[in-house]
Amino acid sequence: MPRPVPALVVALGLVVALAACGDDDGSDPPGSTTTSADGTSTSTVGAGDLEALLLDLGDLPAGFEPAAEVDDTITSFCATHDAAAGLQADERAVVGFARTGGGASVIQLAFRFRDGGAAAFVTQAEAALTACSGVPDGSGTGLAFEYEPLSAAVAAAIADAGQSRTGGYGTSVGSGTLTVEVAVLQEGEVGTLVAVLGLDQARADLDALAAAAFSAVADRIEGAG
Repeated sequence: MPRPVPALVVALGLVVALAACGDDDGSDPPGSTTTSADGTSTSTVGAGDLEALLLDLGDLPAGFEPAAEVDDTITSFCATHDAAAGLQADERAVVGFARTGGGASVIQLAFRFRDGGAAAFVTQAEAALTACSGVPDGSGTGLAFEYEPLSAAVAAAIADAGQSRTGGYGTSVGSGTLTVEVAVLQEGEVGTLVAVLGLDQARADLDALAAAAFSAVADRIEGAG
């Protein structure tokens, strides 16, 4: 049975503000779910060709399964830095996977931005990785993560990917047991964020998972813009 991506995705503050990337005319953004007055729901699929950019099970080691729910709650790297702040996107797509038995999950978000927004997405993510290091998510409360560069092997996986890129490895300040590896890539007007989340995972193990996921997305993003 598919497992939901853990709420850790939200707690880490790494899922960028999807609602900020919706149309600015007040209509539902692509990929949203609309609930009518009688309680029925209809889903609009706006991902289009962004689906081809998304990870699948074949990209990950054995033991992962699709997530039944991928939480795309509005959040940011910390209270003052949102990688999608001020940006608009015409399309978005999201996918998530969880390891059977827990301990690790992978989530990917992809956007087709407007007006140079994809490059700004990477720039703002890079600024957030620096500015938010050690800063709790929220107004003085919540989790804080210390960010450092990706290991050489993981960084190599995205070294030539797209037109611009950034990434980092974060460790929970409070416990040290929550870790994350994030990569943000851009090609043309397409931007994507991949987060690999670990709980009680050795750095080498999380590095191996991140390298596999990042490499697969790096291969796909060429020509995507």
